[in-house]
Amino acid sequence: MRLWSRRSSIRARLGRLLVLAAVVAGLCFVGLDLVGRNLMDRYLTSEDFVHQKDQQYLDDLRDYIRAESVTAWDADKLTEWVYQQAVVSIQVVRDGMVTYDSFYPEADYVAYPAAGQHYEWGDYHTIMFADGPAVVWLYGYYYYQYDVRLLVLSLAGAFLVFLGIVMAGLQGTITYIRQLSREIGVLEGGTLDVPITIRGRDELTDLAQGLDAMRDSFLRQTMRERQLVQANQRMITEMSHDLRTPLTAILLYVELLRRNGEDTGKREEYLDRLEGKVEQMRTLADHLFRYALSSGEGAAGTTEPVTLESGLGDALSELAACLTDRGFRVEAHLPWSGRQVVMDCEGAARVLDNLTSNLMKYADPCRPIVLEELEERDYNGVRITNALGVSGGAVESSGVGLASASRLMEQMGGRLEWGRTGEDFQVTLLFRYV
Repeated sequence: MRLWSRRSSIRARLGRLLVLAAVVAGLCFVGLDLVGRNLMDRYLTSEDFVHQKDQQYLDDLRDYIRAESVTAWDADKLTEWVYQQAVVSIQVVRDGMVTYDSFYPEADYVAYPAAGQHYEWGDYHTIMFADGPAVVWLYGYYYYQYDVRLLVLSLAGAFLVFLGIVMAGLQGTITYIRQLSREIGVLEGGTLDVPITIRGRDELTDLAQGLDAMRDSFLRQTMRERQLVQANQRMITEMSHDLRTPLTAILLYVELLRRNGEDTGKREEYLDRLEGKVEQMRTLADHLFRYALSSGEGAAGTTEPVTLESGLGDALSELAACLTDRGFRVEAHLPWSGRQVVMDCEGAARVLDNLTSNLMKYADPCRPIVLEELEERDYNGVRITNALGVSGGAVESSGVGLASASRLMEQMGGRLEWGRTGEDFQVTLLFRYV
């Protein structure tokens, strides 16, 4: 994997790209130079081209001689003209004597007269100087002049090819960098749902993977925070509902105490029930406090194996007593099977408190409320059946009570089922067998 990463790194890829571009550019240079030299050999060495150029420079030399009154022995002015042309050489011969030679511009032919030396590889032309006619030998380096230009053009062409290959090879990387820059801008704007494009096998790929992992982590963290906020709101709502239920019972017992306070037995019974409801409220407040400290999802208690009678008997008795005190008639058919189920007794009591509150609100006081034991394959539970009163069209106005009870049952591994059967409304609590 590390070897593959090194081969696919940006540095290695750039090195290969530069080598490829250099090789192609070198071949391009060689090709341009060969083509150019073939064309130069074809046209620059032809007799017509050489004669035309010779004639052009001879005419320019005649104009220079007339303008500057140059004599056949005027070496300085002739040398100046040769330097201006840069691509020709001349020799001036008069009466068999070399009066000037651009190969030896500093020679003093006057002081040292000698027989003239003719170059066999040049043409001689008679030109009128200021002091009379003389024969001028002229040779042009026209090929050299265009050879330099061909070299420059070949180098320029090879460089453009090299640059084009490098730019084309880097285009994909540059485009990917721009795409990553745009996607980072999207992340900066707070949009975490757009994934980072992961492409290739180089350092940019590692960077993109890191950015996408960071984006995914932020997204999960944001979703987790949102879920915690929702769970917190749901927990507070459910706890508020659960706290309101014992408060309703406390108000009921206070009312009964005022009505039957003279009966010592009833008073003690109501006081005991008031104490139980206050203790229940304190327990709920403790759950809420622990939840606030832990920021957990649910303040579920500890489940334990118990019989249905020991886990629900007292809570059902209190439910029946509350409903009876409110004028409802309760019929219980609870033979108690004796098998153990998994239950959180405190949570089950909260479930029954929620159901008690609902029964007080929506049950028809003229019809009995039936409690009966129910056994299924893996569950044992209690079904509560009641007829709906006049205001029972909407069985649960906010849905908080039943939703909270259902969630508590799920935390115990049980189920809560409810529904209407004709004019009756049924709620079933099912606890899984041990």
